[in-house]
Amino acid sequence: MLKNELKRLFSLEGVKMVLVIDPEGRVHDEMGASNIEGEQLAAVVSFVMAESRAMATRLGQEQISMVFVEFRELALVSVPLQEAYFLVVITHAGANIGQISYELKKYQDISSGYT
Repeated sequence: MLKNELKRLFSLEGVKMVLVIDPEGRVHDEMGASNIEGEQLAAVVSFVMAESRAMATRLGQEQISMVFVEFRELALVSVPLQEAYFLVVITHAGANIGQISYELKKYQDISSGYT
């Protein structure tokens, strides 16, 4: 994914951090909050996405389109990209998740560009 696309997502109101996670669960690109450990977050998100895929299979769905996890002060939205990469956005709790989700869906069909 191009840096400009990450910058565009990061510029949305309420976004604290944007990450691209590779198939092995490592941060491939990140922008934003220095108080969030990207590598640790990547490992957790990889696990959550793998479990979400397994749940989709059990429910008879081919794939997941988005995972949303809300915490007291933060929210995490993750979408799968092509080539088994993930795009993750961390937001403040009051961010407009609808707008962020809409923007993220635009990127799902874009090749991550990290092969």
